[in-house]
This record gives sequence, structure tokens and C-alpha cells, in this order.
Amino acid sequence: MYVCFLSVIAVRCSSVEQKIYVELNSTVPCVRLLNATHQIGCQSSISGDTGVLHVLETEADLDWILSTGPHPPYMVVMEAAFFTRSTMVKMKNSSRVAGVAVIKSNTGPTEGFSPHTSCPNQNTGVYTEHYGPELANCNNTVWNPLGNGLSYEDFAFPIFSLKDDNQTQVIRKCYEDHNMRMNGSAPQYPLCAMQLFSHMHAVTDTVTCMRRTDLQNSFSINPEKLCDPLSDFNVWTSIRPLNNSIKGHKENESVVIAAARLDGRSFFWDIAPSAEGTVSSIVTLLAAAQALYPVALEAPPQRNIFFTFFQGEAFDYIGSSRMVYDMENSKFVIDLDNVHSLLEIGQIGLRNGQSLWMHSDPVSRKNTTVNKQVSEKELKGRENRIASSLNLSLNEPSATQALPPSSFQRFLRVRPVPGLVLADHQASFTNRCWTRSIVANGVLIVAKLLYGFLIMSNNSWFSSLLPPEALGRGSILGLGKTLSLLCFLFQLYSYSWVSGPVSVNGTTDPYCVRSSVHLSKALSPAFELTDYGSREYSTWTESRWKTIRARIFLVASPQLEMMTLGVGVAVLLVSLVVTYFISSKAELLFSATREPPNTTY
Repeated sequence: MYVCFLSVIAVRCSSVEQKIYVELNSTVPCVRLLNATHQIGCQSSISGDTGVLHVLETEADLDWILSTGPHPPYMVVMEAAFFTRSTMVKMKNSSRVAGVAVIKSNTGPTEGFSPHTSCPNQNTGVYTEHYGPELANCNNTVWNPLGNGLSYEDFAFPIFSLKDDNQTQVIRKCYEDHNMRMNGSAPQYPLCAMQLFSHMHAVTDTVTCMRRTDLQNSFSINPEKLCDPLSDFNVWTSIRPLNNSIKGHKENESVVIAAARLDGRSFFWDIAPSAEGTVSSIVTLLAAAQALYPVALEAPPQRNIFFTFFQGEAFDYIGSSRMVYDMENSKFVIDLDNVHSLLEIGQIGLRNGQSLWMHSDPVSRKNTTVNKQVSEKELKGRENRIASSLNLSLNEPSATQALPPSSFQRFLRVRPVPGLVLADHQASFTNRCWTRSIVANGVLIVAKLLYGFLIMSNNSWFSSLLPPEALGRGSILGLGKTLSLLCFLFQLYSYSWVSGPVSVNGTTDPYCVRSSVHLSKALSPAFELTDYGSREYSTWTESRWKTIRARIFLVASPQLEMMTLGVGVAVLLVSLVVTYFISSKAELLFSATREPPNTTY
């Protein structure tokens, strides 16, 4: 009976909550990240942050929020066009802002936008005071002029991304009905308010967070992690299969590494489509591998082609630095002595009339042997011949220009490996939009890949290449789907069970795929070495959290709230007095009148 009573109370409480609050489900938060020296990102208080809703549409709205509005703190709802560094810094420095919700737009700003820095990964690339000091810190070229560094700010309030869907319309309706100013006058209560929950457990920096986590693991019965190193897996394969069970140097094996990156950088958690910076290079390398495979079977190349996709490159080259570290310590399938050269596919979203550029390292090319291998007779010569057959213009920047941010730089940090980075920019990035891939062969494959990566990942072709248990999981840039696609395209000597195409009656026809695709850790060596303050390797961690939640509701005026509180306190006091009086007079009030017993002897 007691359990039933509690269940009824829970159901009634839930029903009351649903009548008060409108939950917002299509939201993505900005979360807290940490490195060896700083914390960046956003968080709410432990009980969530609440403010009166205000839609930012004009400069007058911003002035209302920051100075003249009578109902602070405000929860600011804005279109992506207003999500600029100048606006966000003003809000960061104001005590009148409780949080921000940005409505996700299907089209990017015409002038471009990048929350990264103007010099990405400047402290973990190859150029330092000891190696090409004149090229360090982007002194020679500012690679990302659109970079505003917004992702590297630390906000004390929550910032969420909202999809522009029905729930966004509900928010606008609530604002228009209750919060919109009429003839310049302030709106009257009740007002529409928003509450955001995104409390982060980690603080200060990676060194502090990992130390506290290690202490909990040592002394707590139920240790709780405060943060996790950013990590995933690199994906690799080769034209001629390599024995992955034997690590270290391979005799009589020379490989040319063909590389691309798997990740992108975004202000909001788990939203990084990276159409030009990432997807264009992934699709190009996949399509090249698909085109090369049948040719390599007929005429095996002199050197093995080693295809690799690095993860975590936007965060100080996590994947490439780990692969190089493993190669140095005989923990990888090959070592650096097996590497003949490297070709990296960078940003290659070609636009009409645009050229491709072959970037090389001017410092290592001072070595005669390296320069000869990179020169027109070797790497550049082969690239030029391929470009000519595709009617593409392939150029070379100034001999004194640095390499753009690239995984190749992590190889150069340990030895002068000959290599090129293929990109669509001569100097600064030109990544405002994306139109076509450079691969001419396999047009249907390329079209399917682009559609899946950029428009709809949950499509029939992608689904047919996935294991049955992986259907419906996560972003297409996630490991499982990318790995299954690689398994399909290479078709070598390990086995994966995939779902197969959907038949007319809606069922799938699973089948087994043979491949030589492998995974290797993309975890920074700093965490294996427990060097959490490392200046050599990436030290990025992500804070843990318990609740990510957003909701709107109507809030009463402070006067009404105080009156309600006062009435409640008065009722409580009266109840206490009445209870005390009844308790003290209970014997008199509730005792029954006793009649003398009739006793018969």
C-alpha cells in the first residue's frame, strides 16, 4: 500500500511538472574542455541557470539585454548570424546574462565563420624556436584569418544550440505572447523564462582534473571521474596487407603514407560537419583507394600504399602524434624507417577556376636527399602528371612558405620525411563553402559518400554497409560507420558482418565483407606517460557531466512570489499554533466521558 501511495505521488508530481515546463529536446550544449594550462567552454550552475527569455534581433535588443531591460538576468535566444565574438564577449563581461541559445541555421554566414584560432595548433606543430623560427606562430602566413578564437573562451554561463524546428517556434511564440515589448514599454508578468542545465565536473586545467581523478581512484570506494582524455581511434589499411600482430620494423617494406583527418572542430559538442576541412579529404582519399585497388591487383606498385585516417587532429594532432610515438617505440605495425614519403589530403573543396596547391616544408628541403625526393622528378612530378590527366591546375607556393596546419608536421618533428600536403589554398584557408571533389573516377561512389557525410547519414546505402547492431547510432563521422565504409571499400583480409541493402519488403540481407582495415589508438602519449602538463603532446580533456537539459516555463512577478511565500509562511505558522493548541488540549478534547461501572456482587 505504501509503495502504491509513493507511485501515485510520483505520477502526480510528473503530471504537474509537465504542465509547468516545456522540455526542449533538440538541443546541443557547449561543454568544458581543458588542457595543460586552461579551461575553456561553458557550464551552468549545479542547479541550472534561469533567466527571462529575450530574442536578440537588433542592436536595440542587445542594449536592452545588457543595460536597460528591467528583468535581468536574461536568457538570450539568437540566430546564428548574431553569434559573433564581439557579441559573446559583451555578454561574457555582463552580469545580466544567464545563458544563450543559438538557433542552428541551415546556411552558413556569407562572410564565413570559424570559432578556432587564426593559427591552429600553433604550439604542437613542427615550427618552433629551434625549427624554422621565422615560420613559427604563423609569422609567415595567417592560415585561418576567419578564426575568432571563440572556442577558446571560458564562459561562466551555459550556451546551447537549438535546431530551427517546431520547438524553436514554441520558444518564439512564448516570447511573443509574454515578453515582447509593446510601444517601447517593458512587458508585464507572467514572463516566459528558460532554464539550462549543463553543469561540468572538471575545473582549472587537465593537470588539476587528472590529479583529482587519480586521488579518487586511490582513496575512494566509489571513484568518480571528473574528466576524460579526448581519444578515439585512427583507421588504417594498406594495398599489400601487413601483419598487425608483429610490431616494429618490417624488412624490405617501403610505404608511402596517404593521409587525411577524420575530425573537425566546432563550438558545440558533437556538431562538426567540417564539409571542406574534413569531409572533402575523407571522400577524396576513400574514392582514390576505391579506384586504386583493382589497378594494384593487376600491377602491384613498387612501394606499398598505406592509407591512414587520423582522429583528433583539431586538438593538437592527437591521432598523428600517437601514431608517430608508436612508430618510434616499436608499438606500431611499421616504424619510421619503413616510411618512404607522405602525401596528405588537406582542404580540397574546389570551386570553379580554382587551383590545387602542393605544400612542402622549406626547412627539411634544405636536406639534399629530401629535396630531391620532393622535387619535380619525384613526388611533385607524379602529382603533376595525375593533375594533367584530370585537367586540374596544380601549383606550388613560395619556396619560403611554411606548411599549413597538417598531420605531416608531427612526422617532421622527429625526422625529415619527404612529403606534400595537397590543398585548394595557396596561403590562407579559403573554406567558406564546398562544391566538388577532385576525384574523377568513381563519380557515383563520390556522390553517395558526399550525400551521406553532408546531408543524410541515415540513408539506405550507408545502412547497407553497417553491422546490424550499429544501425541508428551517432554521427556519420563516428568511428563505427567510417570503419564499416573503409571495410567495404578496401575488401582485403579481415572480416566484418554488415547489414546489406534493404529489400522490397523492408528486410535486410546481411553479408560478410573481407578487409584489411585496422584500428590504432588515437590517445595522446601524454596520458600514457602521465605527463599531464606536457608541452610536446596534446593534453586536451573533456569534463564529465550528469545532466544536459533545457526547458521553458512562465515565471511570476517577484511581488507575487513574495506574497505567495508570505501566505505560505503564515499558513505554516497558523498550522503550527493550531497543532500545538490541539496537542496540548488533546486529553480534554478527545477523552471520552467515563461512566462508573455497574458492579454486582
